[in-house]
Amino acid sequence: MFSSLAEILGPILWAVPKKKTSHSKKRMRSANKGLKDKTNIVNCPGCGQKHLTHHLCFNCYKNFNNIERWRLFY
Repeated sequence: MFSSLAEILGPILWAVPKKKTSHSKKRMRSANKGLKDKTNIVNCPGCGQKHLTHHLCFNCYKNFNNIERWRLFY
């Protein structure tokens, strides 16, 4: 079937890098992966806090959640 063990394991043994990736090469590759500035931050019309567009304001949600919880238990 297979003539030698090297024929079976050949592709597995060759799938390694020839040289170690240097620190500077790794840093250059990850240079564009940094944090980006958010441009979609707006003020909430209800309370004036800042929040992301198309997201619920955390402050308003917290107040609404407390009111609903109070109504549920009392």
